[in-house]
Amino acid sequence: MKRVLFSLIGLMLSFNAHAVFLQYCSNYSMPNNPVSFSFSSCVNSNFNSIDRELEAPTFFSYCSNFGSQVDYFFVSCINSNFRTAEQALREQNIFLQHCSNFRNDELDFFFVSCVNNNFREVERALSRP
Repeated sequence: MKRVLFSLIGLMLSFNAHAVFLQYCSNYSMPNNPVSFSFSSCVNSNFNSIDRELEAPTFFSYCSNFGSQVDYFFVSCINSNFRTAEQALREQNIFLQHCSNFRNDELDFFFVSCVNNNFREVERALSRP
């Protein structure tokens, strides 16, 4: 019985050895600060985690938002990084959405959801054996 239990534990650990866990990124915006530091930090941290998991070196841009409005370049930077991840994982046949933000005074719910959905897709692709 112990032998079976240890075999199962070993099997579970071997499956989890290749798992990558990306954070869910929430935006806690304030007036005059539409993109929270926690959101941009989370996004950049996830891209760094993806980069560490990829076999070939991939160069993701560091995405920052400056000013009191959602910067077009911040949104473009995130989408560009997702295109880079998609190309690096082309053998996994993943498709990542282009995430659009329709307001300049805040990150809208659909943008944040899209970003997190893309991270889940990458997470699943990286966790496949």
